[in-house]
Amino acid sequence: MNESAMNDDEKFDMKTETKNTPLSLYTALAFDKNKPLVALILETPMTKELRICLSEGVMMKDHKSPFPIVIHVQEGTMELGVEGDSFAMVKGDLINLEGGVMHNLKALENTIVRLSIVKEDKLERVEQVINGN
Repeated sequence: MNESAMNDDEKFDMKTETKNTPLSLYTALAFDKNKPLVALILETPMTKELRICLSEGVMMKDHKSPFPIVIHVQEGTMELGVEGDSFAMVKGDLINLEGGVMHNLKALENTIVRLSIVKEDKLERVEQVINGN
């Protein structure tokens, strides 16, 4: 689908385009200099695949997921804080965090993260973290 032909709902909820067809994490990319932007990219019977775009310097403050997650850096470089430890993560790096593990992220340059969450988890929870709720 041509990006210019998409309406706002389609740009940020691409899972509707995935019935046995390939899709891209890079469709309708957007960055905000003040906060991360999150989009549901794909929903499977087991997981939800989210894309988080972080502009350089943007942070997701300390938070926990009630479920296990996988963080995969698709583009860019970021610092990941995990229970007091800090890890530099670059394109291609990934990490599994169990539920209940305090963590934070800071983009050292424009960064695209693929976040895998379990089916029972909710996009709205991630949006609440981003909005500081």
